[in-house]
Amino acid sequence: MQKGQTALEYLMTYGWAILIVIVVVGALYALGLTKPCRWVGTQIREFADFKVETPKMDTAADMLSFSVSYLKPETISGMLVTANISAQSNSTPTSVPGTVTIGGFTNVVSGDCYTADVEFVYNVTGSAVYNLKSVGKISGVAS
Repeated sequence: MQKGQTALEYLMTYGWAILIVIVVVGALYALGLTKPCRWVGTQIREFADFKVETPKMDTAADMLSFSVSYLKPETISGMLVTANISAQSNSTPTSVPGTVTIGGFTNVVSGDCYTADVEFVYNVTGSAVYNLKSVGKISGVAS
């Protein structure tokens, strides 16, 4: 009889421990503490020849905005910026340096993480090469 009671106490102890771990993990998930973008903040990656700053995903207006400047001494013209967020892609012409605002991203929820694949297509003034491309990623928490 003693062996059965010891086995039952063993199973109950581990059962309660596992239950507590499940409750704690569920609470962390519900509070949003498991989203990696909350810990690393806004990231801007892989843009060649451009400086991208102050990105913001505004869910109230359904738009992504950021400032962009060209790092080389030449001037550029005819720049088209395309952003793709969660299978929604939109484009807008812009001038550099300046602020880019791309709207129409209705599938981004406030407080969630987003990743935007951004492509710049541009021409260097006075060059015979057209439609140069620079691609990168912007990620962060939507507001």
